[in-house]
Amino acid sequence: MISLRKIFLASVLSLAPVVNAIADENVNEYGSDPKISDLALIYAGNTNRPAWTKEHLRPYVTHVYADGHEDWFFDGFLFLEFSHGDVSYGNGSGKNPALQDDWQWLLNEYFKEGYKLDALDKLITEKKAELGEPTLRHRVVVTCCAPTKLPNGNWSRKKWGTVDGKDLTFHIRSHRIDAVKWYIDQLISMWDAAGFENLDLEGIYWIEEGLFSNGDIMAEVNDYVHSKGLRSYWIPYYPDNQTYWSQWKDGYNFDMCYIQPNYAFLDKNGATKPFSLLTNTVDAAKRYGMGLELEFETQSTSNALHSVNPILHQHINDYMDVFDEQGVFDRAGVAYYTGTQGLIHMDQSTDSVDHATIDRMADYVVARQKAKRAAAGVSEIVVDGDREPLAYASEGRIILAADTCCHDVSGRLLYTGAGSFECQSGLYIVSDLQGRTMKLLVK
Repeated sequence: MISLRKIFLASVLSLAPVVNAIADENVNEYGSDPKISDLALIYAGNTNRPAWTKEHLRPYVTHVYADGHEDWFFDGFLFLEFSHGDVSYGNGSGKNPALQDDWQWLLNEYFKEGYKLDALDKLITEKKAELGEPTLRHRVVVTCCAPTKLPNGNWSRKKWGTVDGKDLTFHIRSHRIDAVKWYIDQLISMWDAAGFENLDLEGIYWIEEGLFSNGDIMAEVNDYVHSKGLRSYWIPYYPDNQTYWSQWKDGYNFDMCYIQPNYAFLDKNGATKPFSLLTNTVDAAKRYGMGLELEFETQSTSNALHSVNPILHQHINDYMDVFDEQGVFDRAGVAYYTGTQGLIHMDQSTDSVDHATIDRMADYVVARQKAKRAAAGVSEIVVDGDREPLAYASEGRIILAADTCCHDVSGRLLYTGAGSFECQSGLYIVSDLQGRTMKLLVK
């Protein structure tokens, strides 16, 4: 029998209007995503990355607190990669341009059975049996490979690949667009075939953090993303990049932009970066309607494990302090850069300070997701006593306990038995064999 510890009934309270952020300066409000609260970056594909089995993904899906209790963690997952071997999926690495076979290889990696997306879906199934339904449904954003220039900065005239019988070369603008459309179509086709139970494909991420090579195709690419019913995501860096990030919405037509402060990293001389870099980035995010990225890593020269560099570890708390004080955690979308496997290392750490820091981060994430669910019109009712609730309504979905049935208001039987069922918005009636009945309003 499925244990449903809580039920979530639709709120009858009116909701505040949602602010649609635009890229004009002085928006004076952060950007947030309508579906994803907290987006974890999962670097996957290159040889220096984890294989991303269920064991690797667990510290991102749930958090085990220092006191031993476990709770859901991130609701959004961005799978991305910059390069593999000697080929690049986006400009800036100085490697050779990835060709069509390389793009397909990366997609195949993401959909490999037992790893990455498949492992994430299966892990969530296991954790639901232990923890109950998550606060928010888990959603995925997948990187889009970008047409890449040669290391000398010129577009290659070499054949990239073939689409619909036409050979494509990246020195022709329309061919770059056709290649990206092919990739998006391949991704959607593979996603549909996978049939994941616990994951929704929410959008496409543009891998290049500066648009000095492909800015001329971005608006058209994002129009195509939108035509497929998906959203477009971007995470540019703040320093010396305003030419591009200031136009994230009006110029390039992205739906959601998170800005990187880069405060977590040492500079080229090995010095920490000034606190003002963090606060200035937060100010820019609010002016231009962007979300923020919280950053740390546990490898390389900017290793923020407390035992390695207590100063850089404090930077993690600086991010949280500023995000709390400036209303980022209350109103903005937040992405989380943790390097190649930062949360794995934090989870394995024997340093109590590391655990206290991630406990604090998890507390914010849990609170943010509950607030997002409530803002979507779902309020929490805790059931007293030992009797299990019949069901709860989530966004576009009803979750039923065992020995229950669900009808629409006309009396038509829709669903029976334990399970999670997609449904349209509206009012539903749930009852059980003991004569209990409840109404659910699905937003």
